[in-house]
Amino acid sequence: MIFAAWPAWAAAGRLAAEPFAPLHLLYGAGRSGPVAAASGGFAAALDSSTGGAGPAVSDEARRALDSAPADGVRSPRKALLLSLLLPGAGEMYQGHHGRATGFFIAEGAIWANFVGWEISGHLRRNDYIEQAQLGAGVGVDSGNDDYWRLVGQYERSSGTGPGAYEETLRREARNQYPTDPAAQDRYVAERLPTGERAWSWTTADGQALYQKTRQNANRSYDRAKYSIGFAILNRLVSALDTQILHHSARRDAEGRAGRGETRILSALTADGGGALLIQRRF
Repeated sequence: MIFAAWPAWAAAGRLAAEPFAPLHLLYGAGRSGPVAAASGGFAAALDSSTGGAGPAVSDEARRALDSAPADGVRSPRKALLLSLLLPGAGEMYQGHHGRATGFFIAEGAIWANFVGWEISGHLRRNDYIEQAQLGAGVGVDSGNDDYWRLVGQYERSSGTGPGAYEETLRREARNQYPTDPAAQDRYVAERLPTGERAWSWTTADGQALYQKTRQNANRSYDRAKYSIGFAILNRLVSALDTQILHHSARRDAEGRAGRGETRILSALTADGGGALLIQRRF
């Protein structure tokens, strides 16, 4: 219920003896007590309380009043965006430092896990490349994953028999070009590793060790990818948490207002005057 609205003009004329001092200059924003920041809708309430006869509130003052957060409740949209950027930042913005710390710790652990598995994958990759160089005569240390998979899958790159990659290529060529031997040869020549990329394992144990090391490296890379998924999930949970906290804060604010709290609001007018509004809910 609105008790009174007092414009900075007396009924008989303007009070010029001393200038109007708006309450937001007399009461610091950081003080506690019954004085509250102006909330959305105050400018409209002021217009209705004066019947349109008093001085008009400036557009700048109206925008400031309407955009100010009521009862200290922070913007839920800004909190959500902050949490999507960094989990816990939205909670920190809303003043929930303990919850924010939990999300910060979780985010740090997730990325530490990511870095750890990435390093593990790189180290193991270097290990299986070295094993291929020593045990199979590979002369390169680069190549795509398909190449290194073939090195572990076949005993040798050239030759005949079930352990030769060339034998598999020739079978594929015959299936694709059954009546064209020249096309078969071109197919094999385009795909068969030669020179420093050729390989031939000297022992079956060396090849088995290479396969195991490569599997461990790929498993490390996969776990690093899972960390990215957890990082996304952490952001979604933090964003949802900020909205839950916002609704809880709004309910608390409405409950405080419903207990008969008095609010004193002030605003500057376009021509240098001011206005005062006293509100109390029953």
